[in-house]
Amino acid sequence: MNRSAEMGTKPILWLLGKFAIPSIFSLVLHALYNIVDRIFIGRGVGALGLAGVTLCFPLLLFIFGFCLLFSSGSSSLISLHLGKQQKDKAEEVFGNTFAIMSVTSIVITVIGLMFYEPMLRLMSVSNDVYPHAKDYLQILFAGSIFFFYGFFITFVIRAEGNPVYATMMMVVATVINVILDPIFIFLLHMGTGGAALATIISEAVIVLMGLMYIMRKQGLLHIRRKYLHFNWPNIGRIAFLGLSPALMDIAASFQVSFLNSRLVRYGGDVAVAAMGIIFSITSLVALFTFGMAAGMQPLIGYNYGAKNYKRVKDIFTYACFSTVAILFFAVTAIIVFSEQIAMLFCRTDPDLIKLSKHGLRVFIFMYPLVGFQILGTRYFQAVGKGLHSILIGLSRQLLIFIPVLYILSGRFGVEGVWFSSPVAEALAAIVTMLFLAREIGALNRLQKNTAG
Repeated sequence: MNRSAEMGTKPILWLLGKFAIPSIFSLVLHALYNIVDRIFIGRGVGALGLAGVTLCFPLLLFIFGFCLLFSSGSSSLISLHLGKQQKDKAEEVFGNTFAIMSVTSIVITVIGLMFYEPMLRLMSVSNDVYPHAKDYLQILFAGSIFFFYGFFITFVIRAEGNPVYATMMMVVATVINVILDPIFIFLLHMGTGGAALATIISEAVIVLMGLMYIMRKQGLLHIRRKYLHFNWPNIGRIAFLGLSPALMDIAASFQVSFLNSRLVRYGGDVAVAAMGIIFSITSLVALFTFGMAAGMQPLIGYNYGAKNYKRVKDIFTYACFSTVAILFFAVTAIIVFSEQIAMLFCRTDPDLIKLSKHGLRVFIFMYPLVGFQILGTRYFQAVGKGLHSILIGLSRQLLIFIPVLYILSGRFGVEGVWFSSPVAEALAAIVTMLFLAREIGALNRLQKNTAG
């Protein structure tokens, strides 16, 4: 039995374990090496370095958004084609995506290097923080092409049924990043630029390992010269299917920008540095959910394409219950050990430790609901309903969060910033439930018609 066919026949829990655990492991590793970056920056550069990296984060999320636009969209379309036994069409999508991503990455690199200074000024970067932010951002823009190829190749390898190799790529990259961080920051005194360089080199390793896998024809999909062109109907569908996760990252970019601006206004650079610590931990929790979603997506896409609607419902149900339960225990542990977590990043600044400890406890309180929301958006993406996915994602990150942030911060200052997250998550969860209730009814009707 080939790797794609087993997605429609093997036991669901076994499949979720096979696909989700490697995806979770690889994405959590990705979060960990970002956390390691910030730990080394906090200890080697200080609060101003942490603030600089935090203020660059919206721009980095913007880059990730474009990476996801094509990577996630193509993997969804590839899974649907494989479910319909259309391997040639899947390879055409693969080649078309490779072509468009190559051009997009070059354009973003050039724009970023030309306009990084006005971008940073828009981020409300103070004069003290600016040198650290500049060093970090310049290197990330220069190497952004590796983010594009890295995202794309790992998504495709998972979509065609080999998540273990994708995880191995992340393990190797993480080890390299952890080795390079202290060398660049402490031995070579490169500051935040050293952390950025370590990240880019690690991403380049992911790309190299992915290309070796593809060129040696180990996978189901291969790069065919005849497909390395712009097939605009295909690219349009790829972009539409990938628009939801891309908009989620782009929306997160605006969300973080608004957060940073309110923190600068009400708490100064130390509050921004505290948010950098909070982002590190919340990203670890969120990426666990994205790992489950990445493992769930090809299974749902394949079975939806094969009209196995009962399996589609079962896969989503198992993924939701397991994710929310695990996140509940993870968030509880983070709240209990919040002070120790804050001290990992900085032992010599009591104000930063105190603010980070309190902010983390409040900000992450409702994060188990984030798992439910992310899985909901990825479900709709997997079945080709990109508009539903977009609306759910935007409701959480912009349509609900931004008004809540401005109302609460205007009333309660920094304390209102921390509480904006749990309030917005609770409201967004209600919106997600309403969308999913309608979808379950539609699946039941499709299942009945298919059986009839």
